[in-house]
Amino acid sequence: MKNLILFTLTLGLLFSCSDDDYGSDPVDPPVDPPVSEANAVRLANNATFGSVMTNSEGFTLYFFAPDTKDESNCNGTCEGAWPAFYAETLTLDNGLNASDFGEITRNDGSKQTTYKGWPMYLFSSDTAAGQINGDGSGGVWFVAKPDYTVMVARSQLVGRDVDGNETNLTSAYEEGEEDTFYITDAEGNTLYSFINDKEDTNTFTADDFSNNGAWPIFEATLESLPSILDNADFGKITVGNREQLTYKGWPLYFFGQDVERGDNYGVGFPQAGAWPVLYIDSDPAPEAVEPTTKKYTITNQGATAYVFNGEGLTDEVNPDLTLKRGETYEFTVNTPGHPFFIKSAQTTGTGDQYNAGVTENGASQATITFTVPNDAPNTLFYICEFHSPMTGTFTIVD
Repeated sequence: MKNLILFTLTLGLLFSCSDDDYGSDPVDPPVDPPVSEANAVRLANNATFGSVMTNSEGFTLYFFAPDTKDESNCNGTCEGAWPAFYAETLTLDNGLNASDFGEITRNDGSKQTTYKGWPMYLFSSDTAAGQINGDGSGGVWFVAKPDYTVMVARSQLVGRDVDGNETNLTSAYEEGEEDTFYITDAEGNTLYSFINDKEDTNTFTADDFSNNGAWPIFEATLESLPSILDNADFGKITVGNREQLTYKGWPLYFFGQDVERGDNYGVGFPQAGAWPVLYIDSDPAPEAVEPTTKKYTITNQGATAYVFNGEGLTDEVNPDLTLKRGETYEFTVNTPGHPFFIKSAQTTGTGDQYNAGVTENGASQATITFTVPNDAPNTLFYICEFHSPMTGTFTIVD
């Protein structure tokens, strides 16, 4: 009987032992670790292209040069090769900013994600994550990068003249229909050159930047470029205390009347071709040549006239002269009692003096130097302080 009781107690202790008795927690059935979903737009580093954007599966995204406005120009058979990319829930890798992304509605009513205004696409010939087979295709497809400084656009040029009239222009700045290639900033805003500029020389912007609103200089730090462009063609110049990017020696500008992405009205202002767009077939800017100083001697014919000699003039009485902006002129005056003034109005006295770029204005026995500013008015005058018949006109040209 005693042995039976001991056996029963032992059996009860055996089946009442818990894991706590061994100093461990209960063991739950094993589970797989949670799988983190990849962001909708990712950043990948490519040995050739640097930082590029991909979809969540690592397939490369692209931009299309004709997409200069808020719409896609890749539809139908094009869309079969270049499917539109859309992320309904936009999650981003570190280094990407949500403010740079947007979306458009395509012709068929579907949505498409944009980056800095450029609709984004995949390429059907990229058959594995990480491939970049579409860059440069047709000269219009470029891998989507977050750090482009400039981009390539292709669209119809629509110039706007001083009266606000709009005209379709060709790449030769003649009236007509043609899709033209040109460079823009990273957001697709058109960049221009100025026909009077020289190599690495801005001849338009005033020293005080008072005209910068009309044609703002393009200020940017050069980072990445579309593969069709050559880094060696870009440079930087100092304008005042600011820096302006150049392309093939041409200082780059925006047009103040281009309000929306894709506008290129500046090609028609103030007349077609004065402010051309630029691309890989654009000629380099002409070399800046130090202007020579043109010199005149001036005497007087009583109180009736100034007499000019020099630069093809012989005893010319009160001649009208054409002066060029940026060039320097010396007038050696020997006219006692007849002070020689350069003025903005044809008036006697000392008022209305035009002193920009002028030394010794109003002298009667000295050398008056006049370096014509870029923003000089189209018409100026010379006139005696005392005698109105002693006068002539300066026509100012570029």
